[in-house]
Amino acid sequence: MTEAPVTIARREPEALLRLGFWGEPGAGLPAPLRSADTPDGRLIWIEPQAWMLRAPLASLDAAITQLEALAGDAGAVIDITGGLTRFTLIGPAWRELLTIGGVFNVENLAFTAGCTAATVLHHAAIWIDVTADEAADVYCLPSYAEHLAEHWGDALARMAAAA
Repeated sequence: MTEAPVTIARREPEALLRLGFWGEPGAGLPAPLRSADTPDGRLIWIEPQAWMLRAPLASLDAAITQLEALAGDAGAVIDITGGLTRFTLIGPAWRELLTIGGVFNVENLAFTAGCTAATVLHHAAIWIDVTADEAADVYCLPSYAEHLAEHWGDALARMAAAA
């Protein structure tokens, strides 16, 4: 039996904070389409003028304080904990898996660790954060989580049958 080309793990809930700006974004944020690890957690660009911080639940209050300092008078911090589900895809075929039912070209090798994108996969809005050469975190609304998990199971079966 061969090893699956991708393993999929649904992650436990963590603190998620959205940092949005109506003015000029503050310093210390990843560039658009980028993410970075910080002392508070992983800071991920999610759309123009907006970032998301994924942090341990235990440090939620400290993370809010830190982001509020970044926001200043030009932005706001919103606690969206529970508002997204995170899956981690690990394996050499994670890119191929995301092309099945998707409309985003993740096969471009310039889309590497530290890159992010928002797109649609199997009729669901998703956010992709590439964390390593063979790994990516995918965020979706909780109402689509089971749907995506089933879609990925079917897609992996088709990939295995084609191998």
